[in-house]
Amino acid sequence: MLAERMKNFSGSQTSGMRNRARKLRAEGVHVVNFAAGELDRDTSSSIKDAVHKAIESGRTQYTDTLGIAELREQVARKVTQKTGATYTADEVGFTAGAKQALFNANFVLFQPGDEVIIPSPYWVTLPEQVRLAGATPVALPTAHNDFQINIDELAKAITPRTRGLILNTPHNPTGVVYPATTLKKVAELALQHDLVCLFDECYDELVYAPAAHHNIVKLVPEMKARTVLIGSLSKSYCMAGWRAGFFAAPQPVVKAIANLQSHIASNPSNLVQYAALTALAPINDAFVAGNLEQLHSQRDIARQLLAKIPGLPFVEPEGAFYLFPDVSSLLNKSFKGQPVENVERLAEMLLEHAHIAVVPGSAFGSDRHVRISYAIPTKEIVAGLTHLDQFVQSLS
Repeated sequence: MLAERMKNFSGSQTSGMRNRARKLRAEGVHVVNFAAGELDRDTSSSIKDAVHKAIESGRTQYTDTLGIAELREQVARKVTQKTGATYTADEVGFTAGAKQALFNANFVLFQPGDEVIIPSPYWVTLPEQVRLAGATPVALPTAHNDFQINIDELAKAITPRTRGLILNTPHNPTGVVYPATTLKKVAELALQHDLVCLFDECYDELVYAPAAHHNIVKLVPEMKARTVLIGSLSKSYCMAGWRAGFFAAPQPVVKAIANLQSHIASNPSNLVQYAALTALAPINDAFVAGNLEQLHSQRDIARQLLAKIPGLPFVEPEGAFYLFPDVSSLLNKSFKGQPVENVERLAEMLLEHAHIAVVPGSAFGSDRHVRISYAIPTKEIVAGLTHLDQFVQSLS
């Protein structure tokens, strides 16, 4: 009954683990949800007020496919400021979350026979969207290099079929930030081999000093003609459930995405568009800064507690809000006679016995790690990592 394309296609494990944690909570079990990919703060009052005003003023009609003119102009100004390159409203678009922006870009750029390189570990959705476009994702291992891209290995991975690459910085799930020197060398390879680049910077405003986020177009202006920049309001602005994303790209790509989106969703929610218009205004700069300050504190607590648990090494996160510890020392041990066979089984046992929800690294292309989000209340971080420590100590 199902189409061939769906035979090896599965749902997001990050969403699945979040849902399982919520179900247990609904049953009265206190679960520490380290699987969350969103901040534990509410959306700012100014953003919510903008929606009320839009409703009261009757903003309930269809909009242009890629967003109202004022919003596209606002996004263009933001991207121009970020990159130092001039972007017009015709070179940007608004979507129902960054996930839709990424899907649209994959669908209009890649086709059967193409290869797309993605550093691994990767956000779970990236290779699946490449497959949905009919292309082949090619994983570029980075775990042996502290999750940083090795340029020589990237160069060797490029073949005559390579059409593009997808970069995500700050990185989900590892929290690393790609340095400017690396991105410049990646850009050189992209220009040399005529590759397109999907540059996912959804966590760009959540970086911890002294680390700094770098935009590939700003570093190498020639990349503007072959890069799709992907942004989101989900993280920095605490709008995950609103589904508010945007992209910037060469005009032919924008036009193709508009044609595609017109047949999929017509336009993103108009009410969310008016919320985004206010979110991107200077009035919310302090709100974003406060979110980063809170995450900085939560990161420090989480990494200190995790560092005390034996056998779980991790790379220092410089951005986003995830820890990605190596749990391979726990595999093939047992809990009350039950073997910890792999990271999926470990995640199940942690949920069942320690009442903490983590996402197995296999969702991100690694069978040695789990992802822990510290974007949750501090008391939950302490409780959850204490439970994790107790579970690890109980293994034999």
